[in-house]
Amino acid sequence: MKLYWKIYLLLTVTTLFTLILSIWISFSVLPRHFEQVISQRLDDFESSVMSMNNPTGPEIEQLADSMNVILRFFRNSQRPPAMPGHPPQGEREWRGIRLIQPPGADFSVLASGRPPSSRFFLLVVFGLGLFLSQALALALGLRSVFSRISTLRQVTSEFGEGGLSARYPASGSGDEIDKLGSTFNKMAEQIISLLGSHNELLNSVAHELRTPLARLSFALELARENPEAVKEKLGLMERDLFELDRLVSELLEFNRIGSSGALVMEQVSMKDICLGAADGERIPGSDVKITVSSNSTDPTVYGDHRLLLRAVSNLVRNSVRYARSTVTISISTVKDTVEIAVTDDGPGFPPGFAERAVNPFVKGHDSKGSGLGLSIVSRILEKHGGSLVLSNAEEGGAMAVVSIPLKKGRA
Repeated sequence: MKLYWKIYLLLTVTTLFTLILSIWISFSVLPRHFEQVISQRLDDFESSVMSMNNPTGPEIEQLADSMNVILRFFRNSQRPPAMPGHPPQGEREWRGIRLIQPPGADFSVLASGRPPSSRFFLLVVFGLGLFLSQALALALGLRSVFSRISTLRQVTSEFGEGGLSARYPASGSGDEIDKLGSTFNKMAEQIISLLGSHNELLNSVAHELRTPLARLSFALELARENPEAVKEKLGLMERDLFELDRLVSELLEFNRIGSSGALVMEQVSMKDICLGAADGERIPGSDVKITVSSNSTDPTVYGDHRLLLRAVSNLVRNSVRYARSTVTISISTVKDTVEIAVTDDGPGFPPGFAERAVNPFVKGHDSKGSGLGLSIVSRILEKHGGSLVLSNAEEGGAMAVVSIPLKKGRA
């Protein structure tokens, strides 16, 4: 049940209970209590009057004032004052009014009691009691809610202070607090996963940097001992420096793509992207041909032109590197998605490689790249709500399929 309905029903039930209790006390308990008090007062007044010897009217009035009793006199020869309704025959008391005949007097008295002077105080106490009972019911009902909110606050505070194992223990009620706690737990798991990925990335970076740095260090040591011999190593040193520069550049690009606000969104023609990637990756004098085909007119997506061109170019470059003679770029539209398939006629992916190829620094056995190319492609597509699927084509060779939603941008 939603937290809103829990609190709403709790308020409704407690208010209804308080209303029913108020009506019962107001129309049953309090009237009965006041009736008993007035009846006892009339008993005491009648007893005092009957104990008097030939009392006069003023004496009885003085006694009535002292006992908070209201009087009406009439002579015995007269009929009692008219009252609504008809009292039962022979009754001396009816509707809180008592008929008293003082001894030795030629008159009778109709006596009625004033409401008790403590009536207002009793009403105040009664109202305060109802308020406190409703407040207590609400406090008991909302105790579990605020207890779970306090638990969630403690868990988030502990997590923020570095206790990454802190999790919210769900109560199983399924309300908004449990959903918020579940969302926090998922967020915590994602943060831990990201931290693990960053640690793994740092370890991979350290490993990738160590090899060219070790070669450069060895060459510099050799130069100190034999400057003439190191001339033959200058080409290798230049290659290592180029490799380091490329690795750092791709790392910066990899992280920049992952940061928010890095995209310059606009309407992008995917046909132009594919043609641009094909033209940019053609190697003069190479036997590898790059062809572009499309089964749709000109599919357009809303995205970053530079990054989308980078993604498709990376895939085409990989295919050109391993193709024997042909690289094919096929553009198709499937429902609300643009699919771009880059296929080559090379040896294809080694067994089990396609599933992990998008992870940073995962390289094939004979690869000379940084191992970040496919990771960059995957991250670019994620930024555009798309995906990358790697597999081996049925005819042989590697195939990379890019899927991007056909989203329209803002006007």
